[in-house]
Formats: sequence, structure tokens, C-alpha cells
Amino acid sequence: MSEFYEPKDRNKELDDIKSLIADVPSAIEELTAEIASLKLSVFQQMEDMKSIIRFSMRDISRDESKDQLASLGDFNVLMVMTSKQHAAMQMWLFSGMNMADMARRMNCSRNTARLHLKSLWTKMGTDDKHEISRRLLPLLEKVTDSDYAEWSGGLPKNWAATYDGGRIDPYLNLYVKSKEDTYENRNKDQAKVGGV
Repeated sequence: MSEFYEPKDRNKELDDIKSLIADVPSAIEELTAEIASLKLSVFQQMEDMKSIIRFSMRDISRDESKDQLASLGDFNVLMVMTSKQHAAMQMWLFSGMNMADMARRMNCSRNTARLHLKSLWTKMGTDDKHEISRRLLPLLEKVTDSDYAEWSGGLPKNWAATYDGGRIDPYLNLYVKSKEDTYENRNKDQAKVGGV
């Protein structure tokens, strides 16, 4: 037996459809307003991202950028450096190593060693060794060994001064990709060349 709709039911359905149709313009207006709000929010987020990208890709040669970086504060510079940057800083300041020796010890190219130092120079706002020494040495004397080790990822603050080239460095994994001592590898390579 099939069901038949009473005219009353049809009229009710038509009334429901008419009321839904009447609500469509207000629903469209609400959705349009919400879309406009979302567009504005996305636009503002894009502008924020653009300014972040501009800041990160800024021209460091500009004086205002140097001033902004120098205003970080020297303690903060020490805190935001990577382990490799700390190692490069110590080799450069305390051991007086040149780029070739630093690169050999860090098992990287001279350009990579220079990039680690360049990052320090950028953060300090200068590449003058004497200026950086003047600013960092008093801080390194004041900072505790545990604080420095935390900032540097585990590298002691007297690491470069106490390094023994004849032994494997226990901190090697902090600044070298390979866990083997680069000096030991160099000596093996020299022995092979000399023995051939």
C-alpha cells in the first residue's frame, strides 16, 4: 500500500520550503561577512609572514640591522649560538686558529667554518676579533660552567684551551658530523701516503 500525501501535509512542506528560501539571503549575508573576515585575517597573517621573511633576509650591511643585532645583548648572543658556532668561536678567539685549521678540526670546508664564525660576527654586529674578545671574555668569566654548557649544547667554556690533539675529543659529536677525530684521520691518511 503506497502512501499518499494529504494536501495539508503538502501545504506544510511548501511552507517549510518557503521559509527556508526566505532564510537563504540572510544566510548568504552571514557567509559573505565571514568570508570577508577570513580574507582579512589571512591577509594580515601574510603581511606578518612577509615582514618576518624580510627581517630574516635583511641586508646585514645596513647600519640599522647591525644596531638591532647588537642590541640583542652579548649574553643573549651566547645563548642563541649553536654548538658548532661555540666551537668555532672558541677556536678563533682562544686558540687563534685560522680557517684551514678550524675546517680540518671540524671536518668541514673552510667556507663552512667561516659561516659558523660569520654567524657570530652577525650576532655581535662586528667582525673585529679584538672587539668581540673585549665584549665576550668578561661574560665568559662571569658565566658558570653549567650555564655555558647548557647554552653551547654541552661544550665546556674552556674546551679550546684544554683540547689535546693527540686524543679523541669527547665533545667531537657536538661540532663534527663524524664521530671519529679528524686529526686521527689526517694522521692515518698521512701514514698511508708516507708508507706507499
